[in-house]
Amino acid sequence: MMGTVRTVRTDGNAVTATDSGLLGPLGLLVVLVVADIVVPRINLTGFYGLVPLLASASATGAPVATVIVGLAAVAASVVSGAWEDFGSGQHVTACVLVAIQACVAVYVAVMRLRRERELGRARAVADVAQRALLPAVPGTVDGIAFAARYLSAAAETLVGGDLYEVVTAPAGTRMIIGDVKGKGLPAVRLTTVVLGAFREAAVVYPEIERVAEACARAVSREAGAEDFVTALIVDIQPDGTLWLISAGHPPPILLSGDSARPLQITEPSPPLGIAEHFTATTGRWDPGDRLLLFTDGLIEARNSERAFFRLDDHLAALAAVTLDAALDRLVSHVHGHVGGNLHDDLALLIAERLPTMITRTVESVGTLHGRTAGRL
Repeated sequence: MMGTVRTVRTDGNAVTATDSGLLGPLGLLVVLVVADIVVPRINLTGFYGLVPLLASASATGAPVATVIVGLAAVAASVVSGAWEDFGSGQHVTACVLVAIQACVAVYVAVMRLRRERELGRARAVADVAQRALLPAVPGTVDGIAFAARYLSAAAETLVGGDLYEVVTAPAGTRMIIGDVKGKGLPAVRLTTVVLGAFREAAVVYPEIERVAEACARAVSREAGAEDFVTALIVDIQPDGTLWLISAGHPPPILLSGDSARPLQITEPSPPLGIAEHFTATTGRWDPGDRLLLFTDGLIEARNSERAFFRLDDHLAALAAVTLDAALDRLVSHVHGHVGGNLHDDLALLIAERLPTMITRTVESVGTLHGRTAGRL
């Protein structure tokens, strides 16, 4: 689940009696006509043509509404001869000027509607592409429940430089959350590289270290000299064992009962694209425990006074509710802290070990992961 999608309707030919795009300009035209009649020795007829121009430039200036306003302005300019010198050169010139302005206004409204439709189609294609990049995480798989949220700092995009994914593999359930250095299209391109490498490596390699190495190689091939990706990779075993690799990324928060604490990474590594080899840290979670993964857009969110968002003060809101409700609460708290204006992308991924985990047959789990008794 990736937050709210805003849908903009550009129905250019929809005109109603209460449409401000029609009533507002017509009201202004009436004011000009009345002023033209009441105020002596001032001819305002030439200004009637400004009304359809304003109608075409307004937020609701549809072509049909602009045509109606334009025709009304032309008709008013002709009728103005009743209190002006009808048929005089000045009157005819004013009428022609109003007619030209009305035609220009209709042209502007038509071109504007065409651009809005083209932009709408482009945004629709971009939305589909971005949703394909970060599809919804599974609701429940192998006795683990998941939920995720993504908030892009750029208003025109749904996905930026943050990433997350959940993959079910023979060796366990794998999760990744990461943050690409930079923004815009280059960051999105590198996001696709990391996700593609992770999705393939997570089902091919039994060892989580090799999964991280495959992601790092992919970043090194595609990234620029100064580009890198921070990432946290988590491997969840059916017995509740966790294996974690942090490549320059904040550790996850373990929510267990009434307590919440970050899982300490004993041997953190530099980001993907800088590090080549990785060492996993082991951990565990019990039924009912939750694991919160996040990008630094959460803990580095600042308010108007430049104060950071204090995650510890809001962890209690993540318990005793559904996973979706927990993330909704957290997102609401972040928005309240920053005043609704994020300055960095934010990704959240939460997982809960259900009371009854689905036991899968995994032959020689220790052998698959290449662990020794000493490392455990």
